[in-house]
Amino acid sequence: MRPRTSIRALALAGLCSLAFLAAPVRAQCLPDGLDGGPCCLPTFPTLPVFPVMPQQTARFVVFDQCKPIANVQLCARIGVPVPKQGGGAFVCGAYDIKLRIRQCGLMNTLWNGSMNAYYSRNWQESSIAGTVNLTVWRFNVNGDMIPTSSLPTNPLYRPACQPFTQGVYFTGYIDYAFDCTNNTWQVSWMVTHECDGVHHALGTVRPAPATGYHPTRSFTFLGPSAGFVVSSTNPLISNGPIIQTAVRRNNWGMLPMICSFEEPVTGNFNPVADICMCTSAGAGQYNLAAVNANGVCGTVITPSPLGLLSQKRLGAWTSPNTYPGPETLLFDFGYLNYQDGCTGATTSEWFEGAETIGGFPAIEFTGAALGRQFEDLASCNASPTVPATFIGAPHVVNYVLNFNMP
Repeated sequence: MRPRTSIRALALAGLCSLAFLAAPVRAQCLPDGLDGGPCCLPTFPTLPVFPVMPQQTARFVVFDQCKPIANVQLCARIGVPVPKQGGGAFVCGAYDIKLRIRQCGLMNTLWNGSMNAYYSRNWQESSIAGTVNLTVWRFNVNGDMIPTSSLPTNPLYRPACQPFTQGVYFTGYIDYAFDCTNNTWQVSWMVTHECDGVHHALGTVRPAPATGYHPTRSFTFLGPSAGFVVSSTNPLISNGPIIQTAVRRNNWGMLPMICSFEEPVTGNFNPVADICMCTSAGAGQYNLAAVNANGVCGTVITPSPLGLLSQKRLGAWTSPNTYPGPETLLFDFGYLNYQDGCTGATTSEWFEGAETIGGFPAIEFTGAALGRQFEDLASCNASPTVPATFIGAPHVVNYVLNFNMP
């Protein structure tokens, strides 16, 4: 079913002004309101006003031939998420977030970034046994990080592509967690820039020359730093039936009310093989996976002939006492065939995002326990009007995928 003109007019005239009203404190621990609606109809999420996170410990990790060769303690400032504007109002679910990386204890900034942030979903967690005290909101993010003159020119710290591309493209996620008991905020996050074979491959927006930029190296910022153990061989990966999940479409033709209700899907996430995408001689940091899912509104997701989805092992948080709890972290990306249940169109979309496994026990707002494997992916598209695949540079998002496995 597609939205009629009268619904479109209502959404634009009546709902746009409500999409980003500040939620009162009592509403900050409630669901976002994206589930349970009719297929393909527009809606808007109920979201809080997210704060600045001025003091966040961070890691800068470099992998070479799929093995860690640098693990540097840094600090980060995650700015206030600012709603994007378009069509005369705030764009539903779309934000700009400033990310600044510096040396801890010093004022000299090493990297400045402007990240596009697209809202994914929310859920509850229990960091204290017997309570449900946290509400978490997840965003998929992408954008350019630009180094300052304070960053060494050593290619171990400054990717060799940067003098040519100026901005260095990073993509990943941010989780905002609100403690509903103590009224405090915490974040966990990760952004990654991949080796030439992924983010600088032929056909991408910023392809490497024949001599290459950094063909064997990839770069990751993540936080919090405390308790994180870097590992390119962690055995945990997404695997199994998709038991709690939804997909969602950003309908840019209805700018600024691009959000639609979630479409429940079921399917399977099947690991196929371990490889190193940055050199044939490297260890198997990446796992190729076949993903199949079917939605109640007619959306169908299948493996693409252009390649399988990849799960990249990064490491894990290990502390049971600090957010996000003992949680494994991976960066996921790759092609999926996406048959849009609202338009009937089928495209091979490039998706990027985050995979977290474990952490504090996660709970639906209904009280049901959530699967321990969280997979959140967003498509990479050129612009609202030109929905071409856009790999390796800042982009807009047409499709959001939220998968949970046991």
